[in-house]
Amino acid sequence: MAVKNIAVTDTLETFRTTFNELCAQDFGDKANLSASISATNLVDAMNETISIATSTAGWTIEDSTSTQQLVGGGDTLRVFGTSNEIEAVVSATDTLTIGLPNAVTITTSLTSPILTGGSIQITGNTITATDSTAISFASENLITSGTINAGAITGTSITGSGATHTLGTVEISGNTIRSTDSTRLNVNDTLSATSLIGGDVQLIDVGGRGTVKSASGSNQVLNFDCWPVFNSNISFEGATDDDFETDVVCTDPTADRTITIPDNTGTIITTGSTDAVSEAMMANDAIGSNELKTVTSLVIYNSSGTPLKTIYGAGA
Repeated sequence: MAVKNIAVTDTLETFRTTFNELCAQDFGDKANLSASISATNLVDAMNETISIATSTAGWTIEDSTSTQQLVGGGDTLRVFGTSNEIEAVVSATDTLTIGLPNAVTITTSLTSPILTGGSIQITGNTITATDSTAISFASENLITSGTINAGAITGTSITGSGATHTLGTVEISGNTIRSTDSTRLNVNDTLSATSLIGGDVQLIDVGGRGTVKSASGSNQVLNFDCWPVFNSNISFEGATDDDFETDVVCTDPTADRTITIPDNTGTIITTGSTDAVSEAMMANDAIGSNELKTVTSLVIYNSSGTPLKTIYGAGA
């Protein structure tokens, strides 16, 4: 299509013939337009042609905001991923692959009924391990401003930041342990302590039938660095743990009484003892008429125990 020019000095006939050639050769006859073109002028016909070409050789892309972009023949569609959020890869033949990188960064929030990362699964407000029954936080600290409600808590050490901690009805405050619902702590196992220190009233209060055993290699069961006070009796088991004991019973005192254990080794003599007093136990002139007032006979023995003489008396 050549450029048509009409000079200022050209005649009207030149203008007429030039215009006719322009319409016939450059613009063409409107009657020759395709039947699929309904436009009656050149501009509308061009727009209609573009629309037809797009619908057959091109296509339109639209995003979630309804923004559209026409992609026609010869155009290039570029898809770019966002760092740490999405990846886009173009490969043969005519393939576009969109995926997530190994490390995904989400700047606001991620919402889903179930989230799974490795063997950790988050469902609602519950975190579970899909391959075991334990979730490990490695060497990281677990901090919560709420309450941990669960079964048993196992660890090499449990340290609290507060001054007072409560486990069930047992309260630990500093180095003091007490019961919050009574005045007694129950220890259902062996209690081992290097020392026991009590208040002004009692050091140890033992109720019922119990056993206090010494540690292996120890020469002491209980060492009282105080004045122990017992109730009405003390029971001795003996060498054999059976149903028989020896009780030392104290009659309810009406005044302060003192029983002194002498500084020697021997056997305690009671009113039930028989043939327990020896000659060496009696001092000279220890037996007089008062001690023999109920004796009706006196037998004199030699050193071998043979009777030598018997003296009979009337008694008193």
